[in-house]
Amino acid sequence: MLELAAKLPPGALVGGEDALLAEAVLATGGARFIAREANLVRTDGKITGWRDSVLAVEAGAATPNTGNSRFEAGPPGALLCQEGVNCGFTLPGFAPEVEAFTVAVIYRSQGEARTLATVFTGQTNNLIFLAEAEGRVLVKDRAASVEVALPLIGGAGAKLVILGFDGRTLRLEMDGQVAEASAKVPGLAHQADFFIGCRSNRAGLAKTLGQSLLHEVLFWPDRSLPGSSDAGDQAALAALRRHARWEY
Repeated sequence: MLELAAKLPPGALVGGEDALLAEAVLATGGARFIAREANLVRTDGKITGWRDSVLAVEAGAATPNTGNSRFEAGPPGALLCQEGVNCGFTLPGFAPEVEAFTVAVIYRSQGEARTLATVFTGQTNNLIFLAEAEGRVLVKDRAASVEVALPLIGGAGAKLVILGFDGRTLRLEMDGQVAEASAKVPGLAHQADFFIGCRSNRAGLAKTLGQSLLHEVLFWPDRSLPGSSDAGDQAALAALRRHARWEY
């Protein structure tokens, strides 16, 4: 048996990643939605809300999600998105003005996940969405001002995808791959709603609704962690990567 006289920092110990991530998300003002029974809100047996585990906010079922969400206890737990069916959630007005934001999703695909998350302002009919389709993960805005994509790496394991926008540059990270593009995206200088698993509160749009298992969704409404030189932002990113690697 190997014994060390020195006291190791928490980050060096396997098994403490979840607590370290929770601390980092709280310190940087993010929200973290974990697919577990304790975080779900049920009304008459239907899942009508998803509670954040850090800031005590709650994402409600999107308007077309009339009891469509399903929970798989796992482990790990997951909210099931069904192809062509709106199983999404929304956190209205969470970003007072979209100058910068970060979205991270830990998920498994069952076919094509299609829409994973969306930042929607309702202004100039624009939004930025994160999606998986045609063998790649991509982020783009509806006005086609900017698009960034990465090829999917095969396998049935969980994927961690991170999207960051700092008002000038859109960055996308997945499986050690990084891509970025700079552009001015119109319509973002307004209050924004955050959507999980869908693009808006509109019914229809079935082709944007895919098949996936959502394990965790994280959202920072006012900062872009990728590309940031802030020590707290970098610590949160490092904690997120470690957590995804060891827990999934």
